[in-house]
Amino acid sequence: MFSRAVRPTVSFVRSLSTSSQNNAKVAVLGASGGIGQPLSLLLKNSPLVSHLSLYDIAHTPGVAADLSHIETRAKVSGHIGPDQLDAALQGCEVVVIPAGVPRKPGMTRDDLFNTNATIVATLADACARTCPEAIICIIANPVNSTIPITSEVMKKHGVYNPNRVFGVTTLDIVRNLHLCLSPSVFPFPSSSPASPPGSPCLCGCCDSFLLSDHSDHSSSVLKMKNILKKKKKLRSAVFIS
Repeated sequence: MFSRAVRPTVSFVRSLSTSSQNNAKVAVLGASGGIGQPLSLLLKNSPLVSHLSLYDIAHTPGVAADLSHIETRAKVSGHIGPDQLDAALQGCEVVVIPAGVPRKPGMTRDDLFNTNATIVATLADACARTCPEAIICIIANPVNSTIPITSEVMKKHGVYNPNRVFGVTTLDIVRNLHLCLSPSVFPFPSSSPASPPGSPCLCGCCDSFLLSDHSDHSSSVLKMKNILKKKKKLRSAVFIS
C-alpha cells in the first residue's frame, strides 16, 4: 500500500540521479524563513545537489555561510533582494518556493492570499524568464491558489508545462497523520455527538476543514467523514497497518 504513495517521489529522485542530472542546481526562494532554513539544510545534505542557491529579501548571506560549513558536495550561494533574483535562478533545474507569510491568528484566508499571491507571482515571473525548464515546487500557502497563479504566469510567458509545476503539501499530510493518531492533541468536545477520536482536520490551510474555525463541531465531523470517504485510497497509502 505504501508503495503507491512513494512511487511518484521515487520516479522524481531517479530522474535527478541520472548521469546528466547528477549535478543539479536547486534554488530555494524564501530560504531565510521558518520553512526555508530547515529545507535548505536538508538539501545541502543531498548527494543529488551540486549547487544550492538561496534567495530571500533578508539574511540570506548568513544562512548560506552557515550551510557552507557542512562537508557535502553542494556549493552554496546566497542572494539577497530583487536585484539578485535572476542570478539566483540562473541555470536552476529545481526551484522550491517556501516564500511568503504564514497564516497568523486573526488572519483570514483572503488576507493570506492577498499577501502571498503577489510574492509567488513575482517569483514565478522570474522563473519563467530565467529558468523556464525548471521544476517548480510551490510551498507558499494557500497552495490551491498559488499553484494556479504560477501556472498562469508561466502561460503568459509561453513556457507552461503542467508536468513541471507542483504543490508541496507534505507538511499538511504530516500534521493530519499526527492528529489522527493522537486524539489527545486535539480532542473533540464532550458535547459533540458521533465524534471519531482524533480526526479534527485534514490540512492546515483550508478554512472549511479547520475544526477550530467552526462553532458547529458536529457539522465539522460530518464534513471530515465525507472527505475521508472520498480520499480512501490516499488514506490506505498513508496509514501503514
